Amino acid sequence: MKYLLKSGTVLLTSLFLAASPLSHAGNRSCKAASGGIRQEIAANPELAAGLFNPYPDHNIGIISDAPKGYRPFYISHYGRHGSRWLANDREYSNVTKPLERAAKAGKLTDKGRKLLERVMLAREQARGIEGCLSPLGTLQHRGIAERTFANYPDVFANRAEIDARSTMTVRCVMSMNAFCLRLKELNPDLEIGFEASDRNTAILAHVYGAANEVDPAYKDYCRNGEYLRRAHAIVREKMGSEDFLDSLFTDYVFKNKEEEMNFIFYLFYLVSDQKNVMPENRMWDIYTPDQLYWMTVAENFRGIAKFGGHQGCEKWTLAYAVPLLEDIIGRCDNAVAGNGRAADLRFGHDVVLMALVPLMCLDGYDKVPDDPEKLLAAWNLYDITPMAANMQMVFYRPVRKSDGEVLVKILLNEHEVSLPLKSHNGKYYSWNDVRKLLNDRTNKYKTQTERTK
Repeated sequence: MKYLLKSGTVLLTSLFLAASPLSHAGNRSCKAASGGIRQEIAANPELAAGLFNPYPDHNIGIISDAPKGYRPFYISHYGRHGSRWLANDREYSNVTKPLERAAKAGKLTDKGRKLLERVMLAREQARGIEGCLSPLGTLQHRGIAERTFANYPDVFANRAEIDARSTMTVRCVMSMNAFCLRLKELNPDLEIGFEASDRNTAILAHVYGAANEVDPAYKDYCRNGEYLRRAHAIVREKMGSEDFLDSLFTDYVFKNKEEEMNFIFYLFYLVSDQKNVMPENRMWDIYTPDQLYWMTVAENFRGIAKFGGHQGCEKWTLAYAVPLLEDIIGRCDNAVAGNGRAADLRFGHDVVLMALVPLMCLDGYDKVPDDPEKLLAAWNLYDITPMAANMQMVFYRPVRKSDGEVLVKILLNEHEVSLPLKSHNGKYYSWNDVRKLLNDRTNKYKTQTERTK
């Protein structure tokens, strides 16, 4: 049990450190040392869950000491909502309907019948709360808030002013509440303002289209892009979809190839999500280690080629992240200028971080391989966008020199990351240098934003 340096306040993080599978956020070299991702997934199938992975509370990075004479004064944050149930009932029915149809026709194997029981249990448990934050999701954001408070007590001292905003999605609002309420428990004097609105969505999740017009060409790409054909080919040719389906069905039961592929992918999502909501309903045993590896390759590629910095989509996705990065830069400038704000907290979605991370050039993640296997090794979703994934920018100023250089460090999932800039004392950078880098990146993609409005 860890204690804050404040009488009577106890951090509860250790109570749920075992909730998540092993991850190596911010340390890709670990994968080579451990024999590669294929071996990692074989040893720990939970890693195959990708962006459905629970937050790796047990694998938090070491926080370095601030440069001598510097003190933190402001934090800019973006966080994904915490663990959740699948988004809607359709995501469950894409799995249950073919299985129920086959059961009625007597076309399920023993393995298929057992699977049907487990997926029906998952669907029933989710009924009426599809897409909602799970109890684990609440714990994740409380834990992140606790550690942030403990690591940067100067930021959250006295009556510090905090602005918290979220999209209109309920799981994001609840994540914001969990995070901020924990901060208030740790310091009741904090002054926290809350807002969830469409105007926030326009900035915090521009690509969602809920508050913006999204380029019809991007919508068509999402539905019919070449990336889908490549992902489906991996499933058919590498994962061995025919053998996989033969292990569940005694005869072909799908209406068409589209329904078949939807079943395969949505089953993978359902299986992946159980750790977030019903860890006792574990279903990884339906896959062989080889099938699980190739499903991970296919889904990782499909996600990043649709929402991340892949060459097929970056002209849209990184452009849609520009309003968020401009908001971050502007609010950081205001804090540096002395507006008195201690923290800006933002709560949104994984697809936004998938674009924001390469847009900001964090830890070399702006380099996105096209080959799906190489992509998994260099840019995997279980490292970068697990449930409750977050980016934090922590600002420091000299204690005794009011006009001294402001420094900033950036953390991804509570691991300090590097930038392609000259650093000070490890991974601390001049805000002037970081600001120029980020402005250059927004300017590069801003013309794309104008064309896609």
